[in-house]
Amino acid sequence: MFMTNPNNLGVLIVGAGISGLTLARRLSNAGEIVTLFEKSKGVGGRLATRRGSGLLWDHGTQSLNPKDLPVETWTDWERLKILIPRKDGRDINLICPEGMTQLPKALAIGITVHRNSHIKMIRVGPGGKVWMIGDDAGGWHYGNRLVLAIPAPQALLLLDGSFPSQLVSLKDRLREICYRPTLTVLATLSRKQKIDKMIKKVVPIESLTENGEKGMKDSLGALTIHLNEKYSLKHFDSPEEEVLTEIKQIVKKKMGLDILNLVLKRWRYSQVSHPLQEPFLAAKLTSPLYVMGDGFSGGGLKGALHSANTLALELIKSVSKEERENGKAKKGGEAHSFK
Repeated sequence: MFMTNPNNLGVLIVGAGISGLTLARRLSNAGEIVTLFEKSKGVGGRLATRRGSGLLWDHGTQSLNPKDLPVETWTDWERLKILIPRKDGRDINLICPEGMTQLPKALAIGITVHRNSHIKMIRVGPGGKVWMIGDDAGGWHYGNRLVLAIPAPQALLLLDGSFPSQLVSLKDRLREICYRPTLTVLATLSRKQKIDKMIKKVVPIESLTENGEKGMKDSLGALTIHLNEKYSLKHFDSPEEEVLTEIKQIVKKKMGLDILNLVLKRWRYSQVSHPLQEPFLAAKLTSPLYVMGDGFSGGGLKGALHSANTLALELIKSVSKEERENGKAKKGGEAHSFK
């Protein structure tokens, strides 16, 4: 592959969850060349919404707490005008009326995102100044800086396969980050039933949300049921029908609710149970390699956003005015071949 300027290939970000999108948006707004890669067909990670039978379900994150949003993030998101307070009176958290997935979709506008792109391999290009990442379709992509914005176990798998005997200290730190899984059941009330005063912890149910009552459009009767850690760990790989039958019976017996049209969602890396306090990790290579996300800065959404914003400032600062000018001057120069 021929490139006119191998010194100005931009930043490659693997993972288009909320941390990857936040980083990409800040870098793009600062004039950086950014390319995102996401193995799923949609962006946003746990900010996910499912549509079916005319209803909407948020099946990951149910709402956003303004206290978890850094000032710069909230200022940016507020301009999008798609977040509103919940209407069910449970808290003052924010939702998207047409589903939480609308937020990451809005953040991705104007950014190059390769969806359904599973990165399988990382290589260092000639001279050590170019990153080469290969996807499962056999394609290769090039950049000067590389960021892994994916769960630590996935980052470890990618790094182990690409650099089996290198980056030992980085891998050891990533192994310190632990996650807990969550099984989530999406269901529909068989008839209109009052449940606002019944939303409470009923083993093994960790939370039950009526999507319509929290403020989502066209979603009355659409229930999202998150199951607790103990149950999710025990039954994560159990047959779907077995889990759904048991939960339907529990909801009926303990909560008095008749539900139907059940679907099971499995979140393997649902919540960080042991995060790092650092905002990100960096590899000591010729070309910068970083790992960041919700496993950093104390974990969760707050940690993910702090991680992304801190790394964005680091990357923007690291690109000097001289490097930018040199990159512009070399455009149209002699082509270099990378195999």
